[in-house]
Amino acid sequence: MKRNGVMAKINAENERIKHQYFEFLKQANGRSEATIGHIERAIRKFEEAMKYVSFKSFDQKQAIQFKDKMGETELALASILSILRYVQSFFKWLALQSGYKRKIRLTDVEYFNLSDRDVRAASTPAEKKFPTLKMIVKVVNNMPTSTGLELRNRALIAFTAITGIRDGATISLKLKHFDVSMRRVRQDPKEVATKNRKLITTFLFPLDDSLEQIVLDWVSYLREEVLFADHDPLFPSTIRTLDENDCFIAGGLSKEHWSNANSIRKIFKTAFLAVDLSPFTPHLFRNMIVSEAYLRGLSVAQFKAWSQNLGHEGAMTTLTSYGTLSLHDQAELVRKSGQGSKDRPKVLEEIMAILDANKE
Repeated sequence: MKRNGVMAKINAENERIKHQYFEFLKQANGRSEATIGHIERAIRKFEEAMKYVSFKSFDQKQAIQFKDKMGETELALASILSILRYVQSFFKWLALQSGYKRKIRLTDVEYFNLSDRDVRAASTPAEKKFPTLKMIVKVVNNMPTSTGLELRNRALIAFTAITGIRDGATISLKLKHFDVSMRRVRQDPKEVATKNRKLITTFLFPLDDSLEQIVLDWVSYLREEVLFADHDPLFPSTIRTLDENDCFIAGGLSKEHWSNANSIRKIFKTAFLAVDLSPFTPHLFRNMIVSEAYLRGLSVAQFKAWSQNLGHEGAMTTLTSYGTLSLHDQAELVRKSGQGSKDRPKVLEEIMAILDANKE
């Protein structure tokens, strides 16, 4: 499609069928807006590579061409694999739609596949860097505490460290969701944006007493100093006011939730850079928690409890998604495992008990 002799960066027919696909993903497959956004960008990359021609012209040559173009980019192999799979799934769906059934052959769609070797390489987890508990304590201890905003920022990092709660859920928490006496956070999906909209009950992890006290002091400050009530945010957003030059500046704590987690991530980044440490996202604090579980030599039952505390239905999710050891920890545990353990029979009994319970 050309406009004034210039290739237009849109194909109306393509846009209409993409809209139908995204609606299918949302309503039939239950995909989140974030995931649909990733899929939309992947399909747009394909369109850009094919100069926005109609999807009805798709064939194996286009699949191979797109795969080759992705291979020429600086994207990680894992990212390329995800993009190709997103686009492949789209064309598999498209091949079943009216007006496209006779145009698209499913055998051509298979040409998006990478080689088995590339799939294995893309699926191999890289060593993930995440903050240590000592690093987080250092960051928190260095943070200023003169204003309500500064107290909030410090409590926010401390809270994330001892709960591992995702930032998307944190911004929607209310004071009533945190039971101080039980040290418990109830993530009610009716009000809290939990992953997959499930109820998650999280108790404060016993990682560091000072971090826990910071969180408790913050809740006390909200209730007693600024008179927040149950339905007010646990971590309120910032009031924006105008200075004498009509420029926006931070004016204090609001009684509104943040609309997204961008501000939280900026707070984390600023705090880490302030002590000359590489910044880490809130989500990587979950890896730190699992690392601490290893270091503390938890029993199988305790590890299961920690896993459940992170919102995982099974301990295998914790081990595979967050439990990859650093090379240093791997070496330490391998070398020490040869020393034997007096608790081994007890651990085996616990494993068998959990397996038996899962059968019921």
